[in-house]
Amino acid sequence: MKYIKKVVFSSFALMLLTACGSVPKTNSNNLSQNVPQISDNFKNEYLNTINRARSKSRTCGSAGYFDATTALGWSDKLYGAAYEHSNDMAITSLFSHRGSGQESDKVGRLNGNKSTAGERINAYGYRWVLYAENIGAGTDINTADKIVNQLLASDGHCANIMNPRLTEVGMAMVKNSNTKYVHYWTQDFGTHPN
Repeated sequence: MKYIKKVVFSSFALMLLTACGSVPKTNSNNLSQNVPQISDNFKNEYLNTINRARSKSRTCGSAGYFDATTALGWSDKLYGAAYEHSNDMAITSLFSHRGSGQESDKVGRLNGNKSTAGERINAYGYRWVLYAENIGAGTDINTADKIVNQLLASDGHCANIMNPRLTEVGMAMVKNSNTKYVHYWTQDFGTHPN
């Protein structure tokens, strides 16, 4: 029997001048208590992988050409939003930018809906003028290098990674061997107001 690896991706970008969307009925401190600490080693691995990609000019297919750009900084608030979404997808075997609306979609449950990327980012206390979200999943996409290389091969994901207007990132992977894709990734990018 031939083994076929499962890999899927989706990208989403939203550029707004002010934050909008529903405000969760809790504060980010309550939500952050449910997010595991990420080690400095993983933060550095994730940042170094993304920033290596940003340090080289590249064409992102139909999204166009991007010059090399500045390095991103890490945001624990964006990490919290990314972790919640990766965890929700891994628990529910969902692959979507919308949360499941189930218990693992904490922001969605608090708001009485299926959460959006913007609602999750707001809920974890990140003030933004611009944000973008990439999601990916795959049975053998288990390292930062693998996910970033796969995302760079997709026009919209590549454009989000290379966008010079985005200045911070939080990234999380959650593994659940009992689901279709096993490894679920979320990259949340943002830019604070000046």
